[in-house]
Amino acid sequence: MTVYDVFFFFAIYSVIGWMIEVSYHAIKQGVVVNRGFLNGPLCPIYGSGMIIIFMVLYGVGKVTGKNTDVNHASVILLFVVGLCFCTLVELVTGFVMDKLFHTRWWDYSKEKFNFKGYICLYFSILWGLGAAFVLKVLCPAVEKLKNFIPVKAGIVFLIVYYIVFIADVVVTILTILEFTRRLEKMQDIQNGIRKISDNMSKFVGGGTIKTMEKVEEGREFAEKAREEIVETAGELKDSYNEKLDEYEDRLKEMYRKMRRTKFFGIGRLARAFPNMNSVRYKESLDRLKEYFKNQINDNDKETESK
Repeated sequence: MTVYDVFFFFAIYSVIGWMIEVSYHAIKQGVVVNRGFLNGPLCPIYGSGMIIIFMVLYGVGKVTGKNTDVNHASVILLFVVGLCFCTLVELVTGFVMDKLFHTRWWDYSKEKFNFKGYICLYFSILWGLGAAFVLKVLCPAVEKLKNFIPVKAGIVFLIVYYIVFIADVVVTILTILEFTRRLEKMQDIQNGIRKISDNMSKFVGGGTIKTMEKVEEGREFAEKAREEIVETAGELKDSYNEKLDEYEDRLKEMYRKMRRTKFFGIGRLARAFPNMNSVRYKESLDRLKEYFKNQINDNDKETESK
C-alpha cells in the first residue's frame, strides 16, 4: 500500500465504521444517535483497525510466501485477524482514554468473558465477523472507488478531510476536558449535599442520645433539653435547606446547559456513550446518565401523545 492508499482507506473506513455504529445502536436501542467519539461522521477506531488488518495480511503473506491480500485470503483468516487486531485496537484505545480522561467510554464489565471492561468475547467475535464481511464484500467496492477518483482530486479531498478531522479532534479533546471539569464540580456539589445530610443526622442522633441521658436525670431537665434541641434543629434545618436548594439549583443548571448541546459537545457525548463509566466521578456520571435517560423517556412520551 502507498501512503495515499493508507490515508484514503483510513478516511473511508472511518466513515463506514461510523455508519455501522449508528445503525447498530439504532437497531438495538431504537434511537438514532451520533455514535462517533468525534463530532463528524467518522469513527477513527474502525479506520485504524482496517489499516492494521491490511498490514498484518501483508506481513502474513511475506512470512508464508502466499498471496494473502483481501481478494485471496480465506474468510477464516480474515475473521481471525479481524478478531485479534480489532480487539487489540479497542483494548489500547479504551485503556489510553480511561487514563487520559478518567472515564471509560464503553464498559463491558457486565458481559461474560470480559477483560477489565475494556474488551469482551462477544464483541471480539463481532469484530471478527464484521471485519470478514467488510473485507470480502465492501473492500472491493472501496478499491474501485479509489481507482475511479483521479489521484489529484483524491489528494485535494484528503487534505480537506484531514484538516476537518484534526480540527474535530482538537474540539473533541477540549470538550472532554470540559466534561471532566464539570463532573468534578458536580461531584463537589453532591459531596456538599451529603455533608449537610450527615451533619443533620449527627445533630439529630446526638440530640436524641443527649435527651435520653437527661431522662435518667429527671423529667424537667429532659423537657428543657428537648426544647433546646427542637429550637436549634429548626434553625439548622432552615439553614441546611437553603444550602440544599442552592446545591440542587446548581446541579440542575449544569444539567440544563449540557442538555442544550444535544448534537455537539458534552450532551452529545453523554448520549453517544450511555454505558460510559468513571471510577473517580462515578456518582456524578451515574446521576447525569439517569437525567439524560429520563429526558429521552419524556421526549418519547410527548411524541406518543402527539
